[in-house]
Amino acid sequence: MSRLKRIFESTLARAISATLIVSFALSIFLFFDFYERKVNEVIGYYLVYKGDKAFKKHDLQEAIYYYEKGIVYHPRHYRAMYNLANIYVVYEDYYSALKNYEKALKVKPDYEIARIDYAIILSETYKTDEAIEEYKKVIENIPKFYKIPFIVDKEKSYYHNKGVAYYNMGVAYRTKSLLAGLDDAISRNYMKEASSSYEKAVDILNNYNANYNMALINQLLKNKNQAGYYYCKAMEVGPLEYEAHFNYAILLNDLKQYDGAAEEFKKAGMLLDTAGDSNKSRYIYGILSEVNERIAINSDKEYYKKLAAQEEKNLNLRYKAGKVVFDAEDKKTDSFLEDFKTCAKKELFTGGKK
Repeated sequence: MSRLKRIFESTLARAISATLIVSFALSIFLFFDFYERKVNEVIGYYLVYKGDKAFKKHDLQEAIYYYEKGIVYHPRHYRAMYNLANIYVVYEDYYSALKNYEKALKVKPDYEIARIDYAIILSETYKTDEAIEEYKKVIENIPKFYKIPFIVDKEKSYYHNKGVAYYNMGVAYRTKSLLAGLDDAISRNYMKEASSSYEKAVDILNNYNANYNMALINQLLKNKNQAGYYYCKAMEVGPLEYEAHFNYAILLNDLKQYDGAAEEFKKAGMLLDTAGDSNKSRYIYGILSEVNERIAINSDKEYYKKLAAQEEKNLNLRYKAGKVVFDAEDKKTDSFLEDFKTCAKKELFTGGKK
């Protein structure tokens, strides 16, 4: 009885195995296209993996080779298309970059990073209207949010991308204002659009670039309150960026706040000296001399005593080859950063936010 049972079980196992093999072979015959596509996708994934390795090693030509071959085998691999587009940007082959961004977005329309980069290159090639439309798509898109702790926070990345889109849309409108002509009413309207976009970017990102450009566009629009307010905000988040100090000094000079202007020109000059840009710093110190002459006309000796005391208190300066230099250790200290975060005459602009 047990022998018959073993024979039955063995025969049944063979029958089941044979049935599965025949079924699999039949499925390949009936669904050959499906199996071929899946095999090609596996080959495509492997080639893209090779491209990623080359990309990380900065071997861009090899990365291009593997990405392009990978896309042939896996035509819907949007990340390979995106990386390929970024490489073409490095080579300034904007036509090929745009083509690959478009292919990636066709496969994955909600690929926000790709759409932002696509819009940036459109703007670089003076297709600013098209760029603005792409930024609007990023802003208007509301994806489904999901969160994997310590790995993915879709909501956070969405709002960051939205802020980046607003910022770059401001850049695009600023480009349109330049193309329209500085004295034209159309140019002013584009600058207002830029200001509106930068303001939204500031609310989300609150980084140096957004605040600085918000200040600059308002300075061009003669909105001195808003310009001063946002220059001070830019200094708080990027205290060692000379442009904010320099342009803010010009604004204070226009407002006849000469002592504040001198303070900011000095900071801008010292930052340029530190960076080794002596040509720009000489230009700034030339302006500073003129401002000090105005101060001399409008002030008394007490001002200079206060200024000298403030300099001694604020800055531990060193000189090398006639230039002001800061050691790496200086820049790490809270007191050093606070000196450059401090915005001269800030009280004039505390109500500058719209």
